[in-house]
Amino acid sequence: MLTANYKETIVHENSSYMNVSHSEAVGCSIHELKSRDKFGAIREIVGNCPVFDFFHNTNLKEAFLKEVFDREALCTTGIGHNVAIPHGKCTSIDKVRIGLGISKKGLDFNSIDGEPVHLVLVIGSNPSNQVEYLKSLAYIMNHLKNPLLRTALTNLSFSYTSQKEDLYSRFLDIMKTQIFSS
Repeated sequence: MLTANYKETIVHENSSYMNVSHSEAVGCSIHELKSRDKFGAIREIVGNCPVFDFFHNTNLKEAFLKEVFDREALCTTGIGHNVAIPHGKCTSIDKVRIGLGISKKGLDFNSIDGEPVHLVLVIGSNPSNQVEYLKSLAYIMNHLKNPLLRTALTNLSFSYTSQKEDLYSRFLDIMKTQIFSS
């Protein structure tokens, strides 16, 4: 749960949000998106976030991407508030894996609110781990309801500076560990 201090930190520091070096960003499965379309962004997240590195076989990675793309074509995963959560299942995934892509300019995801998406969380899970998937999704949804967290993540800097301790760093820590059920 985010505290009042979190709000004060964001308000008082205006746009000086936590800076993350490129290596730290990659390490915690957060990637600054270059793609301008949703399918390119999904492919970029799966290709660049280390949580998806277990796909040593290109065919498995492509099968997973096809699953995510097919799901996205069926119905948008742009849930509103500048967030999209494309997802897919694959039997070669051992645990829930989530990679976060950040688009400063925003992407057209045909979101339910018609707004561009700045935060894209690609979720991969095993079809037999439905409970773990639902707990992870609930964690993400619960935290991303907070507009201050969404703004802080959207404004996350990928340039190198020393990492400051911010109250929203717990969310970033969760992205590093990929343990969403706590």
